[in-house]
Amino acid sequence: MKINEVKVDAYKWEIPDMPWIGDVPALKEPGIGYMVRVLTDEGIEGDCTIPGSVIGVSESVARLRDLVVGQDPLNREKIWQTMIRVERHREYHVAVIGAVDVALWDLGGKIANLPVYKLMGGYRDKVLAYATSLMHGTAEEYIEEALDCKARGYTGYKVHPLGDYKVNIELFKAVRKAVGDDMNLMMDACGAYNHETAMKVGRVLEELNYYWYQNPLLDHDIDGYAQLARALDIPIAGTERLPGSCNTISEYIRKRAVDIVRGDVRFKGGITPLKKMATLAEAFGMNIEIHTTMNPLMNVANLHVLCSIQNSNFHELLQPEDKQLYAVEPWEHIDQEGYIHVPQKPGLGLEIDWGYISKHPADAKC
Repeated sequence: MKINEVKVDAYKWEIPDMPWIGDVPALKEPGIGYMVRVLTDEGIEGDCTIPGSVIGVSESVARLRDLVVGQDPLNREKIWQTMIRVERHREYHVAVIGAVDVALWDLGGKIANLPVYKLMGGYRDKVLAYATSLMHGTAEEYIEEALDCKARGYTGYKVHPLGDYKVNIELFKAVRKAVGDDMNLMMDACGAYNHETAMKVGRVLEELNYYWYQNPLLDHDIDGYAQLARALDIPIAGTERLPGSCNTISEYIRKRAVDIVRGDVRFKGGITPLKKMATLAEAFGMNIEIHTTMNPLMNVANLHVLCSIQNSNFHELLQPEDKQLYAVEPWEHIDQEGYIHVPQKPGLGLEIDWGYISKHPADAKC
């Protein structure tokens, strides 16, 4: 079996406006989704979605095509190593590398008639999920969402806070008071603080018994992260947006600059490097907590990785869940105990609405 084509179908898909944080302007996502498709000469294909916010998908796929076509689709490691090596020279988007890699795992599962997590070596078939917010304008909106999530069975909720750290502190107190002590609360600052304000916020989060403190500083500030990790008892989570795929987290682990590493198949370049990250973290007695990708096939790929490892506790579900389907069957829902179950069909295990995609083409088609 050989890969005989790599293509991308662009199609219209509207999602809500995306408010953001501090002085970062609000983002209106393009009304578009991408389906990256890896086809073989035996008629089996693997697929992966990419959200419209990723720039240059069609151009990146065109540049990758000559590296992938003609390869054995089961040689995923060889193909990924080639793509990540050549990226230095061709500068295609790492999310597209990730989509091709995820599509190859989807293809491999279909060939083997196994779900992807079983192909990697299954550890479990479900994991606890936590709900994660967008940025809201008022504390009342966060509280309303957190209480709704708790009522629906979520055992955890993560706050993406407002801009000013003093406003943030009051927000964190208000959410904890509203949900009580029996719900896990996390916080992701998206790199909004400097060293002084990050420490002040961290002290408050410790008092409020937040589960982890995520991305308080910009990703490159390894010494700042190390200082925080030494000074605070609350676990520090970071590394999700570091460039360089799985290879750049080693120094953060060596310096104990974070207590929890972060990554996902979109920002790190696929299932292949995310699994490497998890193994490296495990070797140092650390957890990896996997970041949502805001699109369905990459999100379910994250879940397959989670169900193949033991050193991770949660699957992240961005709220509201039903706005990120991109013409793929709904699947991100939890059971009565707050668990999300990994699909059991071959490959990634989700059905794609090809009829919708063909009837709603967008301009950017490769």
